[in-house]
Amino acid sequence: MDQAKGILAYIQARHPDKGYDVGGVMSELVNVMRRPDLASEEIAATFAAILEISGKSIRTLYNGLSLLKLPPEIQAAIRAGNLPVSQGYLIAANLDCPDLKNSFEF
Repeated sequence: MDQAKGILAYIQARHPDKGYDVGGVMSELVNVMRRPDLASEEIAATFAAILEISGKSIRTLYNGLSLLKLPPEIQAAIRAGNLPVSQGYLIAANLDCPDLKNSFEF
């Protein structure tokens, strides 16, 4: 999550006029993955630099950023090692699920 926070901060600093939050960065990342021809050259270049420097795949970058959308108590459980990161990815992918709290132990 610390890496994801750093990446988010880097993108926000490089593109302050866009007002990116986590969701906005994740949306741009999806655009770059699915339709690179429609993504702005600036944001595509930013993501390319991050991927090159970090050595991570675009999917890994997306998953890491998704953890920042989790409620603070879930992030704390992941940091403490009480909840596996893989389960954090599953929770992040299902944040809109009304029965989320019943589906996972945290």
